[in-house]
Amino acid sequence: MNGENRQLERELDRLFAAYRDACEAPEAGADFLPRMWARIEAAQGWTERFWKWANRLAVIAAAASVLLVVLQLAGQPRADFYSATYVETLMAQTEAESAPIELAGVPAEAPVELPQR
Repeated sequence: MNGENRQLERELDRLFAAYRDACEAPEAGADFLPRMWARIEAAQGWTERFWKWANRLAVIAAAASVLLVVLQLAGQPRADFYSATYVETLMAQTEAESAPIELAGVPAEAPVELPQR
């Protein structure tokens, strides 16, 4: 098995040497990274640009939503409606439903006669 490992190592070394010969050496210089980024951005299609804009728009929309919620909560005074219990709310509703109805200026205590057909 030791002989097989040496043969695999030689084959791998030959493959790396062929790769080095096939690829040109990178040019080291002050503008190496800016040129590389320019090539990467030039290779990007319109879909990548679209997704970047869509992600930015989603972040802006989320920030605007949070801002509007904060403004709404800060602008409203606390009402008793939000602090009432369920039982208190039901009692207020029952009182409103059982209140006497006034018809166009007729007091609620006076008997109202409806016309018969």
